Amino acid sequence: MRPATDRPLQRRAHAVLPRRQVRPRPRSSSALPRRPLLLPSLLPVPLLVLLPLLVFLTACNDSSSTRNSTTRGKATVRADGPDAGPGSANTTGSRPSSGGPSGSPARCVTADLTASVPDTPEAGTAQRHARVIFTNRSARQCTLHGFPGTQLRTSGGEVWDLVRSTQVPATRIVLAPGAAAHATLSYLPLDPTQRDAVAFAPATLVLIPPDERTSLQVPWTRGPLLRQDGATHPGTYISALQPGA
Repeated sequence: MRPATDRPLQRRAHAVLPRRQVRPRPRSSSALPRRPLLLPSLLPVPLLVLLPLLVFLTACNDSSSTRNSTTRGKATVRADGPDAGPGSANTTGSRPSSGGPSGSPARCVTADLTASVPDTPEAGTAQRHARVIFTNRSARQCTLHGFPGTQLRTSGGEVWDLVRSTQVPATRIVLAPGAAAHATLSYLPLDPTQRDAVAFAPATLVLIPPDERTSLQVPWTRGPLLRQDGATHPGTYISALQPGA
């Protein structure tokens, strides 16, 4: 037989422990259902608001185009500048004289001037130079500035507009009555010994004072020239006007 003292121990071994209470875990925020983010809807801009803006931009573009075309239409080309191109002998009529600053002489018009080329040709076929002289025949002072339009013309009507050399700067010249100014005409005579040389035989030198349209004509007495009217750097050209004869 087992001793009686073992029974209480056996009862304690079979005793049932009390249950431990488990607290419910709080739900995390991530587990909570998310509410959709409501953004304010963007209302479309009414078409009536955009139309005035489009009309305004179109008007601005049209106005800018009109100003640009007007500016281009008013652009003019001066025939007496130092960088002007070939001279032209336009004989459609003289423009009225335009006075300078208050008290200064007006420019010379064609009717105020005579033109001449001293008849002293040099011998040889190298490049030569002749002075084209403008004399004030009026009773008043007048001014010249720039290049004379210069054209060589044959008896058959062929023309050669001379290019302008910028080696001599253009200056404003005041001509008293009877005073003169000159431009230097450089020319290349025809060399008959040169093969394939094309001759140009001028009969008349046509001259237009700066800023004028009517011409003065002088006989050409210096013989035929080497034709270079289509050359980039011809040997025949005219300079700007300088004081004195």
